[in-house]
Amino acid sequence: MSRGDKRWIITGSLVALTGLGIFALQHRSHSRRLAADEEAAAARSRGLASGPLGPSGSSNAAEARSPAELKRDVAGDMSRWRTAVVVKDAETVVALDLTFRQLPDLYTDALAKSAETEANERVRAFSTRVLGKLKRPDQAPLYERLLTDKSVYVRQNAAWALGELGAAGGGRVAAEHAVPELRHVGARDPANEVRLAAKDALNKLE
Repeated sequence: MSRGDKRWIITGSLVALTGLGIFALQHRSHSRRLAADEEAAAARSRGLASGPLGPSGSSNAAEARSPAELKRDVAGDMSRWRTAVVVKDAETVVALDLTFRQLPDLYTDALAKSAETEANERVRAFSTRVLGKLKRPDQAPLYERLLTDKSVYVRQNAAWALGELGAAGGGRVAAEHAVPELRHVGARDPANEVRLAAKDALNKLE
């Protein structure tokens, strides 16, 4: 992997996805400003997200489709997601990120599969990140497993996602099972950024 690829993954692993690009999110003090940037970028991309990239962005539109149509649409969107992340197409990544968050019940399983089984570590890291933004307590076991992923960026995002569950309040109980593993990671992971993410997550959970 080239130095440029590594730099792009580092940025992507800390993103609040924006239309202007992918910004680093390392400290909680920056999160509110970056979240506002993300929402502004998502608003600019609504037309793109409601067009050929996926469903219309409304639950009613999804309900109007047959199970076979929904399965086809999700598969198509996940294929476009993988390609966009690999080729660094930020505009498409932003648009699909918006679609995923508008229809979480439709995309959670596909994102979880991508986060755990995708061969490309960049795609795994981005899928973990966007899944974490959904703050679904049922995904806590997945994040705990991903704390042992071979990719630094996946581990970092998995720790962050567990912290998001703690910050959300309702997901705290689900994430508490991962506290021992987070402690281990916070003390022993070879990557400093993973250790920091684990410690930040523990601060939200304990």
